[in-house]
Amino acid sequence: MDKRRILAAALTAVMLLGMLPAALAAEPQPTEAADELGITLLKTAGALNSVRETKISLEISAPVNETPVAVEFVMDATSSLFSSGDEIMIQSWAEEIRGAMADKNVYAGLTVFANDAKTVYEMSQLTAESTFDYSLGEEMLWLAGHTGTNLQAGIRAGLADLEKAPDTIPQANRYLVLITDGGSFWWLDDAGNPANDTYNDGTRLQNNDAAEGGYESLTDLTALLGQTVSAQPAAYTAAGDEALADVVGQIKTSGALTNFEKGVYFAAKELDKVTEAGVRLITVRYPYYADEEGLSALTTLAGQLMDYAERKSVFTASPASLEETAAELESVMDQIYGGGVNVVVPAGSTITDVIGKDEDYDFDLSIKSKEIPALADFALKIGGDAPMEGQLDENNQITFADGSTLTYYPEAEGQDERFVLTLGQDIHRSERVSLTYTARLAERDTSRGEHYVYPNVEAYLTLSDTDESYLFPRPRLGYTISGGGSGGGGGDTVIDENDTPLGPLPELNMADHFAYIIGRDDGLVHPEASITRAEVATIFFRMLTEDSRAQLWTTTNPYSDVAAEAWYNNAVSTLTTSGVIMGKPGNVFDPDAPITRAEFATIAVRFFGGNYEGEDQFTDIAGHWANKYINRAAVLGLINGKGDGTFDPNADITRAEAMAIVNRTLGRKPDADHMLPNMITWEDNLDESKWYYADVQEATNSHDFEVESGADGLYEIWTGLLQVRDWAALEREWSESNSSSNPGDVVSDVVTEPEAGEGTAADGGQIETET
Repeated sequence: MDKRRILAAALTAVMLLGMLPAALAAEPQPTEAADELGITLLKTAGALNSVRETKISLEISAPVNETPVAVEFVMDATSSLFSSGDEIMIQSWAEEIRGAMADKNVYAGLTVFANDAKTVYEMSQLTAESTFDYSLGEEMLWLAGHTGTNLQAGIRAGLADLEKAPDTIPQANRYLVLITDGGSFWWLDDAGNPANDTYNDGTRLQNNDAAEGGYESLTDLTALLGQTVSAQPAAYTAAGDEALADVVGQIKTSGALTNFEKGVYFAAKELDKVTEAGVRLITVRYPYYADEEGLSALTTLAGQLMDYAERKSVFTASPASLEETAAELESVMDQIYGGGVNVVVPAGSTITDVIGKDEDYDFDLSIKSKEIPALADFALKIGGDAPMEGQLDENNQITFADGSTLTYYPEAEGQDERFVLTLGQDIHRSERVSLTYTARLAERDTSRGEHYVYPNVEAYLTLSDTDESYLFPRPRLGYTISGGGSGGGGGDTVIDENDTPLGPLPELNMADHFAYIIGRDDGLVHPEASITRAEVATIFFRMLTEDSRAQLWTTTNPYSDVAAEAWYNNAVSTLTTSGVIMGKPGNVFDPDAPITRAEFATIAVRFFGGNYEGEDQFTDIAGHWANKYINRAAVLGLINGKGDGTFDPNADITRAEAMAIVNRTLGRKPDADHMLPNMITWEDNLDESKWYYADVQEATNSHDFEVESGADGLYEIWTGLLQVRDWAALEREWSESNSSSNPGDVVSDVVTEPEAGEGTAADGGQIETET
C-alpha cells in the first residue's frame, strides 16, 4: 500500500468506521477514556433489517504514523572485533538498518569508534532516499589513524548525536544500540580528549601481550567501580635495559591500574550516563578474544562490562558470529517496533461485550441453528490481514488463526449475556482491529411511536496484566412503529413493520482524491452559483467505494420525474436505496431544483448516522425539519454557520459551500500552500484569500497526497497530479456489469498533463448536463 493511502487512512479512520444510514442509525463517537493510549475505540451498529438483525462492529484503531523514535547505533570498529576485510560488514549493517527503518518516522544516527569516536551519519529522519551509509574507504582511512579501542568515546559521541533528535521525541522513545565486545584500552581525559598511560618516550603502554605471558587476572569490575579513578593520563618511566614485563608488573604491584582497567572503568561510567538520561540501552555483545588463553584476564573483565551493560539494557543480543549480526539487528528493530513504543494494545488484552437488554427490549446473538442456539458467526480482522472467521463450537468458543480466542457466556442467573475476546497478538500503531458479529432484536416495544434501543449494555477493553479498562462508545438504534412513510422535503425516514429495510451501509472512497467537480461551458467553475439536487446525487454516487456502489447498485426508483434514461438516474436510484437521499412529497425528486443548505447537510450527515441530543448549534433552526441533521453535521465538523450564530437552512447552497462540505465528508484537508503549480486553475478562483479557494482546487484536481500535522491540525501535501477519470465512461461500464473491476484504467485521453491556468474538465465527465 502506498504512503498516501496509509496516511489517508489515518486522517479518515473515524469517518470510515462511522458510516451508517440515517434511519436506525448508530452513534459512533470515540470514547475519551482511551485517549491516553493514543487509540480510538469505536462501536457501530448497522440498520435493522427485515428480521430485526443488526451488524455490529467493535473496532480499535491507532494513528497510522508510527510513534517518532530516535535510534543511535554505536559500533565498535576495531581489530579486536573485526579481522582484516570484515569491516565491510558494517556497511551491510547500515544498509540493513536503512532498509528496515526508512519512512517509519525514525530518526537515526551511526557512530563508530576506535581510540576515538566518529559520527559517520548524523541524527536525521530516515527515508527511502536517505544516505544512511558507512563509506568503507573513507572510514578505513580514519581508522588507520586511530588504532586502539575507546568505548567511552563511542558511547559519549553516540549519546551526543542522539540529543540532536527533535525535542518532540521523549527520552523514553530514544534508543542507543551498542555493538561491541567490551574491550577498551583508551578513555577520555577531563578535556574530552582520547587518553591512556604512556612511557616517557611517548610509546603507548601495553597491558597484555606485551607483558610476557600477560596477566593472570585484572581488577574485578565491581571493585573498579568502587574506586575514584583520575581521567588524566599517567606517564611511566622505564630504564633502557629494563624488560617491559617487569615494568608492567611493577605497575600492578604498586596498585596502579592498567590501560585496559581504566578503559573499562570509564566505559562503565559512561553507560551510567545513558540510563541517567532516560535513554533506552540495547546491547549487542561479542566475546573479547575468548579463544586466546593468554588474554583470559582481559576476556573476563570485558565480559563483566558487557554483563553490566546488559543489566542496564531493555534488550540484548549475543550473535555467535559477525555474520549473524544482521539477523540480530533485525531482532533489535523488531524490539523497538514490536515490543517497544509502537505496541498500543499488548497480546492477552481482552474485549468484553455485554449484549443489550433493558426492561422493554432484549438483543440476542443472531441464531443460525435452532439445534445449537448459541451458534453465531464472528469475524476478526487485524491490520491488513484477511478477516479470520469463526463459529462458536459446542463449548461456545472460537479459536482464531492468530491464537486469539472468543468465549460466549449465555445469560444466566446473576450474569448478563456476553462474550470475551482475548487477543492473541500485539496490536501496533498503524493497525486496526475489528470484530464483527450479528445481533437480533428479539424482544421490543411494539407500541406506536419512536423507540430507541442499545445493542449492548457496555463494551470495554482491558489491557493485559492490568486492571485498566476503557469503554467503547454505546451505539443507539431507533425504530418507529407507525403506518407512516418518509417525511417531506428530506425529513426523517421512518421504517415501520411493513417497509423494505435499507440496503448495505454506504461507504465513501476516502483513500483516493479524485476530482468530482468540473467547470461549466464558459470555462469557469462558478463557486458562488447554486448546485442542483441531481448534481449532488452524482457527486456522492461517484465518491462511493467500488464495493459499496456494487452492493447498492440499482437503476430503479420511486420517483415519477426520474426517467430510466436520465443521466442522473443511476446515482439517484442507488443513493435512494442506500437511504442517503430522499424525494419530496408526491413521489418526485425534483432533480433540477437547487439544493438547500439544510438538504445538503442532511445528505452529508447520513453517511455517518447517529443522533443528536442537546442544544441547537445555530439560532435559526429550532423546529426545522432538518434540525437534528444540522446539529449532528455541526458536531461532526461538516458544516459552519454564517458567522453570526445562524445557519440559514433554507437558502440555496453555493457550489463552493457544497465543495467544502464534500471535502470534509471525504476527510480531505486541502491547504493552499501545499498544492502543485501545474494544477488546473480557474479564472474565477484565482484569489487565494477567498475562504473557498483551497476547497475548490481540491474538488477540481485529482492528485496523490500525503498528510502532515501542523500547529493548526492536519493538512494535505499534494505529491503529484493524477490522470483524470472519465466518469461518463466509467458509468457506462458500471451500467453494463453493476461494478467496474478496474475503474482506474478508464481515464480521459483529452487531459493528461494539465497546465496552470487551464479551465478544462478535471474529472472527464459531466455532472452539470446530461452525458
